[in-house]
Amino acid sequence: MNNILVFGEILYDIYDDIAVIGGAPFNYSVQLSRLISKNDNLKFITALGKDDFSKDAFKFIENENIDSSLMQVLDNYETGKATVFMNENKIPDYIIHENVAWDNIEFNSDIEKSLKEKYDLFYFNILSCRSEKSYNTLKNIFKNIDSKYKVCDVTFRKNYYTKEKIKEALEFINILKINDDELAIIKSLFYPNLQNDNEILLKNLNKDFNIDYIFLTLGKSGASSFYNNQYIFKPSNKIKVVDTVGAGDSFCAALSYAILKKLDIKKVLDFASAVSEEMIQVKGGTAKYNIKAIKEKFNIE
Repeated sequence: MNNILVFGEILYDIYDDIAVIGGAPFNYSVQLSRLISKNDNLKFITALGKDDFSKDAFKFIENENIDSSLMQVLDNYETGKATVFMNENKIPDYIIHENVAWDNIEFNSDIEKSLKEKYDLFYFNILSCRSEKSYNTLKNIFKNIDSKYKVCDVTFRKNYYTKEKIKEALEFINILKINDDELAIIKSLFYPNLQNDNEILLKNLNKDFNIDYIFLTLGKSGASSFYNNQYIFKPSNKIKVVDTVGAGDSFCAALSYAILKKLDIKKVLDFASAVSEEMIQVKGGTAKYNIKAIKEKFNIE
């Protein structure tokens, strides 16, 4: 049995009069919960407001393989939202509402009690600690958790990150998932004089922060990994893209699952790439794809 803990935001994307549940840690949890077995346990730490959105979120989670016992409902804050709109250049943009429930995740007795358990994997992202309250809760988890794998999918959004928070995260983890835009930000902050070469950048991250596994997604170009001093690049297949929302979250969920299943690094990269390619052919970050077929392709029971 695998014991998994996830920390981070649930937020609703608001498109005109339509609200869609999401948030990278939530999408990750949903996708990973569908890959793991019913005997595995995935607990999700977040905070929601006492509103219709939180009722909807709990109803959604009831149908997934996710333990909601660490999800907090706060009286004085609204459930997180991101308002999506067309900017002056007719390009979709968004505002992530501030001082909402997930900015105020409390380090309560339930979390404290849960940290007495041993975990196989712990996941978080940088966006979820944009506020001091949730950041302090996350730092308390860092200090107290006993987890074999510690995963960060950085998820830089707007200006909600600092060099200090990134450094603290990189020093804590042993699995990093990052995209090419995020790697450019890390380069500007930590390696401004280094040449712009993915392999060299990943090698330096591995060396300086002692991160065992690093995965870099490159959009339509493919993805790469750095593990055991070996850089692997996997080009993407040509497929029809329906929606890229949640592609990175499903990639991270799949690589987490593959590592827990003890697949070798090439198969981990291949499996994560295959899953994200399935995801971009369906609509939405929590959409379903044919998990059974992909597992069979990789001989995973």
